[in-house]
Amino acid sequence: MKSNDPFKELEEQLKLTDESKNHLRSKIMRTTHEKKRRYFKKYGWIAAACILFIVISPFYSTTMASIVAKVLPITITPQILDGEPNPNLTSDLFTLIEKEGYTVNSVGTTPSPFTIEVSLVLGDSTLTQAKEDLVSKITNYLYENGYDEYKLKIVEAPEIPYRKGSGDSNKLYDNVREIVKNVFASYGYAEEAEYELAGLKETMFSNIVTIDMPDHINESEKIIADIQKEIESQDLDVKDIEVNTFNLKHRQQDGRWGNISSDIYDAMAGKSTYQLKGLSYKVKKGHSYVWIKTNLDKPLPQEQIGEIEKAVQEYLTLPEIKEQILNDDYTIEFLLRNGKSFVEIKN
Repeated sequence: MKSNDPFKELEEQLKLTDESKNHLRSKIMRTTHEKKRRYFKKYGWIAAACILFIVISPFYSTTMASIVAKVLPITITPQILDGEPNPNLTSDLFTLIEKEGYTVNSVGTTPSPFTIEVSLVLGDSTLTQAKEDLVSKITNYLYENGYDEYKLKIVEAPEIPYRKGSGDSNKLYDNVREIVKNVFASYGYAEEAEYELAGLKETMFSNIVTIDMPDHINESEKIIADIQKEIESQDLDVKDIEVNTFNLKHRQQDGRWGNISSDIYDAMAGKSTYQLKGLSYKVKKGHSYVWIKTNLDKPLPQEQIGEIEKAVQEYLTLPEIKEQILNDDYTIEFLLRNGKSFVEIKN
């Protein structure tokens, strides 16, 4: 007997070749925005179902969005490309909201549960009006891009209280930072000086400069003495310098794999197909370990595992990512809820 469940039939329809999937996805997306009546040919009833779900629901359908998430390919893009931030979920939403005439204070995402929080500087508008203007547009963007696990939260940005003396603190930090960079560079450590080697701790009566010193630098005592002399010569409000040593190569590797692991995680976060719940990574003895944690009780179908592996491998072979990885050894694993690995990618 033929099933009367259209969504079961829809799932069966989606078991197609890659070429057919792309054709189907294109048709679904075109129909989402179409306002005029049209005659439907192949898959017409699927497009109609998509329109119906958008019209009758203030938020997109989890069922439909999860199906679209299965059709959409995985695209992993670097956070930074050619020195500039690369478009991503939050930056795209930032742009979308600004085009609607609103001033954005921030757009951020958080996991567990997946939430997008939009903070607006409202001015003469109201929060109610902002929600009426933005909710459908934001949720439609999420739908089209396969994000079906995010909850949307729109809030008014709080007023930032003025802190007396905060401008002076910023100026002092800038002055100290410049001194540190110049002194490091004078000893031939200009590259090291590009890292955040100087901090500032405010105290009741004065300030303490904190300096991270790479452990391969032999002239550390001379460098600190020269920094102290320059601070005194400029009569800056600093009473002491604290020094912490660290391994520069380890920190550099840790930093680049923090970005790489985030790129991989962000490409699949908020999509119920993958059920991501967390990310962790570490660098140990020169080996980078990345763990993408999921809420899955059993491995994904082999086809989807293959798609994950392909997307990660393509990302890792991008010229800008290969330049970051250098000669690092790495292991990237996707974990089930019980911690067992079901995808492992290593060099």
